[in-house]
Amino acid sequence: MVSRGLLACLGLIWTSTVLSQDVSLRASVDRATVRENESLTYILRAEGQVRERPDLASLATDFDILETRSSMSVQMAGGQTTTVTEWLMQLMPRGPGRFTLPPVVLGGSLSNPVEVEVQPALAGDAPADIFLEVEATPATAYAQAEVIYTVRLFRGVNTGRSSLSEPEVAGGEAIIERLADDREYQVVRDGRSFMTLERRYAIFPQSAGSLTIQPVTLDAVVITSSGFRGVQVFSSEPLELEVLDPVPPPQQWADAAWLPARNLALTERWSADGEPLTAGIPQTRALIIEAEGVQESQLPELAVLPATGIRQYPDQPELTREITQRGLQARRTERYAVIAQAEGRPMLPGVVLPWFDVTEGVWKAATLPSRELEILPSTEQPALQAVVDSQATPGALAEAPSPGIWRAVSAGLFVAWLATLGLWWQSRRPEREPAPSTAESTPRRASNRRLLRQLRAACQANDARRAHALLLEWGALRLPDGEPSSLGAMAQRLPGSLAAAVAELERSLYGPEEASWSGAALAAELAKVDSVTRSAEQREDTLLPLYQ
Repeated sequence: MVSRGLLACLGLIWTSTVLSQDVSLRASVDRATVRENESLTYILRAEGQVRERPDLASLATDFDILETRSSMSVQMAGGQTTTVTEWLMQLMPRGPGRFTLPPVVLGGSLSNPVEVEVQPALAGDAPADIFLEVEATPATAYAQAEVIYTVRLFRGVNTGRSSLSEPEVAGGEAIIERLADDREYQVVRDGRSFMTLERRYAIFPQSAGSLTIQPVTLDAVVITSSGFRGVQVFSSEPLELEVLDPVPPPQQWADAAWLPARNLALTERWSADGEPLTAGIPQTRALIIEAEGVQESQLPELAVLPATGIRQYPDQPELTREITQRGLQARRTERYAVIAQAEGRPMLPGVVLPWFDVTEGVWKAATLPSRELEILPSTEQPALQAVVDSQATPGALAEAPSPGIWRAVSAGLFVAWLATLGLWWQSRRPEREPAPSTAESTPRRASNRRLLRQLRAACQANDARRAHALLLEWGALRLPDGEPSSLGAMAQRLPGSLAAAVAELERSLYGPEEASWSGAALAAELAKVDSVTRSAEQREDTLLPLYQ
């Protein structure tokens, strides 16, 4: 008979084995490129229960292990508790070259290898017990592009209370952002060991010309080997930056905004990706811009073209950033409520975002290709058809429907769809004040009719500039959420044929053939709007916000 003690031991062995199998190991370094006289920090992170220390002997082949320390913490996520243990090792390279730090075995798990490049040491003497070095990359930059400014503080003696100043510029304007946390490591200069603190900044010059980064200073209480304490001030050298003018975009992107970045990507996500849309049922489309070396405020609004049979209602953009040692990484997310009007396979136009690659010095474009959407019929259409059939006479059912009947059915379906869309749109909007009384709305109706008359007159005169100004004024009066920022933004909030006419006006204004614009199509669409508006005023019905 197996004793309880033996069962407990077997249980402990089984538990230890399971926990060891669940250990996740990840290795990294704080700097992948160092000088041969500079130390780096090797970090081994274990997630899960571990009962032994890692064997680090393999790291000592090409590096000296100066110091090792460890820490343990407990993290909770998703209702689960995870034990995290980290080992941090200060490694000093024994010579220059490219090295692979081999995997480390711990608890039956294996970490990843890590690549490290060791460059030759810089020539030069250590000028003092304490000194500062600064570096700007690149030394020649474009206006509004990111420059990485690095400050290194070398200390060969102990210091007490100290304060390091922030960089300032002269000769122009610049935005300065501090990057991530400071890093500390050891450096050997002329046979002496220095503790080095490295701090980085992102500097964005705002205009072309010569820009001077003023010296940074250190105020510190210095403690000598004899125990003497005294306050000393140390300064770096000033740095000169040459800032170049923005490069004009090529002809195919003549209206592109200046966006200087090191890298940029444009991606797209759907709330039900891979699934077809259903007519009248909204889906969320997210367009995401991710760029390196720019601020999030520099990322422009995307030009989303209207699509036949598709409505796209934009939400407020979301702007975020990530601060790393390599610089700023900006992100802009634009979300749209996409509603298909009818069954079919319409084409959704592609999206193009031109940007300037500061590394290669050329204009590029991030693109999303056009895509064909599959639209399923609305589930409400059979019910509506049943209502229409129930109202028909028996004799009429035996006969082929006349064109007038089908027009009535189509009109009924369209009105039902408009009502569904209006209710859905109103449910997304915050609560608004009660609608004004008939007396209060009279001036608003008069302004609407006046603007429509002036708009149609501008269209008949083919006056694109005046039509542009009047359209934005009319949009501020009639569209929800206030005045649109541009004709393109306005077109996204209008019905299909009217949106197409407004988009055509915008293309004529900002394209090469402004004088050739004809206002006939826009005038015809405005006449329809005027007719619907007058009918609504006579009936005092509640229609879509566009026609209220």
